[in-house]
Amino acid sequence: TDERELYREFTDANRCMKLTGLYQYTFRNLVVSMGWGADGRTMEQLDQYFDQREQELALQGSNEMTGILKGKNLIMVMLESIDTWLMQPDYMPNLCGLSEEGVNFTEFYTPLFLSAGTFNTEIISQTGMIPPVSGMSSAAYSTNRFPYSLASLFAKEGYRVKSFHSANPSIYSRGSVHTNLGFEAYHSYKEMGMNDYMLDAQMLGGYELMTEGDRFYSYIITYSGHGPYTQEMDNIAGPHLKEAQAAVERSGVTGSAENMEEYTRAVAHAMETDQFIGQLVERLEAEGLLENTALVLYADHYGKYMTDKEFLAQIKGTDRSPVELYRTPCVLYGAGLKAQVMHKTGWSGDLAPTIANLYGLEGGAKYYAGEDLFNSGKGLAMFPNSGWYDGETYYSGGQEESGERTAQVKQRESASMDALRSDYFKTK
Repeated sequence: TDERELYREFTDANRCMKLTGLYQYTFRNLVVSMGWGADGRTMEQLDQYFDQREQELALQGSNEMTGILKGKNLIMVMLESIDTWLMQPDYMPNLCGLSEEGVNFTEFYTPLFLSAGTFNTEIISQTGMIPPVSGMSSAAYSTNRFPYSLASLFAKEGYRVKSFHSANPSIYSRGSVHTNLGFEAYHSYKEMGMNDYMLDAQMLGGYELMTEGDRFYSYIITYSGHGPYTQEMDNIAGPHLKEAQAAVERSGVTGSAENMEEYTRAVAHAMETDQFIGQLVERLEAEGLLENTALVLYADHYGKYMTDKEFLAQIKGTDRSPVELYRTPCVLYGAGLKAQVMHKTGWSGDLAPTIANLYGLEGGAKYYAGEDLFNSGKGLAMFPNSGWYDGETYYSGGQEESGERTAQVKQRESASMDALRSDYFKTK
């Protein structure tokens, strides 16, 4: 059940407190924090594994994209619930335009190791590591050392590094988590001067903060794509509803009245996010920053707020393979990059090593669970329980299999989780 999974993972502090109460929460949090009942590698074994990984990566060497963005700015935007079925010119013209003019990763996946989907991808994409599904308290993200997170690496290079999300800093303890990951500050709706924290376009009130300094790395998390797609969220959908209704009518998508109402509102939510994307790019271009600033736009998870899962499968096309559910948009744009369509399989764990390679940020590659998307190797997306997908074969994990690929994924997964659980970098 959802509650059983929540209790096992114990990563969502607010929901866990409601589920267990103060006494049981305190006890369970201690158990998870200490890692009791969770087997893991020793520090010495982790050292050996990461040394081996370093040798493997050395054999791959550099590629034509290594250091191509060195010294340039980066704005990384994680898009709340923006799924592949929303990425249509009639729905999101700005995001689609960037995908055509930049690098479009068409086979990109966002697996969910944690039930808190946004926080899951947040941690993976910023640290390059896989969060343990058990045996680690959520508080560890506010206290463990993360010297190879993107924020830490950019800060080491002299960049201004800041994060932006409309939610209160207490939600998922983002205020303390982000500063612990290496960001100078976490900026919420207050600092961005937003009247309505749900409206992404209002985040442009923080533009000056986002682009402050000679060189900057700004991490932005949008909100407007969030569900439910009902009248409850009409403050998001309302301004775009007529346009969404017309666009959906042209799309040819069909379903029950309830499904189509929800679908149309989801499109309206996405239009608000797309408005933010368009205005951000316009502002960067008007101020002459776009030629020296790259944008990475990717989703936190698939459109899971659609209530009818059969209808979701229909509009997303998951009849090809169950792994298709987790395919989401990912676009790299700006900074003089040429248009390119990348069909190589990748996942959220590949973002940190790819960005590190593009910007010439050294030191973290061997600790990342994923790999640089521009290397010459065959692509691979990792999934929970040592699952994987290489563009042809999907192994869902948890089954008896002794293949070389599965063994490799198991090693990467366990090493990443054990390093986080043990605060491996505290003595490094």
